[in-house]
Amino acid sequence: MASINFNPFGENWFKNPLKLPFQPINLVSLLFKPYSKATNFASISSSFSKKEKKTEPEEEKNPAKYIDMLEQFYWECENLPDYRHTPEVEKILQEDPILETRENPTQEEIKENQEWWDEFRASPVVQFLARTEEIVDKLNQIELRDNSSPYRPEDRKFWRV
Repeated sequence: MASINFNPFGENWFKNPLKLPFQPINLVSLLFKPYSKATNFASISSSFSKKEKKTEPEEEKNPAKYIDMLEQFYWECENLPDYRHTPEVEKILQEDPILETRENPTQEEIKENQEWWDEFRASPVVQFLARTEEIVDKLNQIELRDNSSPYRPEDRKFWRV
């Protein structure tokens, strides 16, 4: 494909930048550069000059600390507490007005509750959600059946545990 030059002077449309004999000073980078104190130009360092001693942090001295933290993490993952039946949860459930249980409901209240549940179960959204849960349960059973034995025979001893 040929390119047509419409420039009346016959030059290139995109000119190359001028080549300077020296690099320009970049003042913007000097503004954002962190300030570091440099030694004096003609100073001679002596052996009695003050030098900072590097000290190792305690984390590097005690690597077992991280091993202990990792073991604690694994222990907490294996032994998760069950908060469902703690006294705090039972107290919250007892105080909640929505989860109120009546000891001696009347026949009208029983009938109202039954009508509400029938209407709730007749809702297409609830029927759809119930059906999806049935399908998920069925897929889970199929997956458990498929994964009941390992693919490789050498993995059988690991699956026994």
